[in-house]
Amino acid sequence: MEKGQSNALLKRASMLEADIVLMDADKVCGPDHLVSAVIHARRAFEQGTAASNTLGMEVILYASGERQISKAKKKMGLHLETERVAVVILSPEDLDMDVLLRKLGLVRDDSLLACNAEKGRAFGIDPVELSTLGRERLPELILEKVAFVDLLKR
Repeated sequence: MEKGQSNALLKRASMLEADIVLMDADKVCGPDHLVSAVIHARRAFEQGTAASNTLGMEVILYASGERQISKAKKKMGLHLETERVAVVILSPEDLDMDVLLRKLGLVRDDSLLACNAEKGRAFGIDPVELSTLGRERLPELILEKVAFVDLLKR
C-alpha cells in the first residue's frame, strides 16, 4: 500500500459485507499475535467486559497491549504513514482471505507479519527486557502483553 492510502482503504473496507479489522502490520508480531487478540476480544464481549463498542475495536485494543482505546488506535491503527496492512477477518469466518484482499486492492504477503526486534521496539518491548530473555522469546512477550490487557481493564 502506498503511503497515505489508508483512508481510501478504510472506505473500501466499510463497503464490504464482512466484519474485518485492519491494523498496521509493522506492529504485528506473527499470526499468533492476531489470533490471540481475536480470542481475547471475543471472550471480553461474551463475558460483558469489553471496553469498546465493537469487536473490531476490541481486537485492536488487545492487539496493542494497551488499556486505553486512544492509545491502542495510535499504536495499531492505520495512519497516513502506514505502508503495510494486517487484515483480520471476524465474519463471515469462511470468507476467503485472497478474495477479500483483491476486493480491498491489497496483495497478500504473509511475511509482513514476521516478528522482529524492530517490531518489538515499536510495540513497546524494552530493549533490556528483550536482551535478557533473548530475541527468540519476543513472540511470547507480545502474547503476554495481549493477555495482560485483561488485567489492565480491571
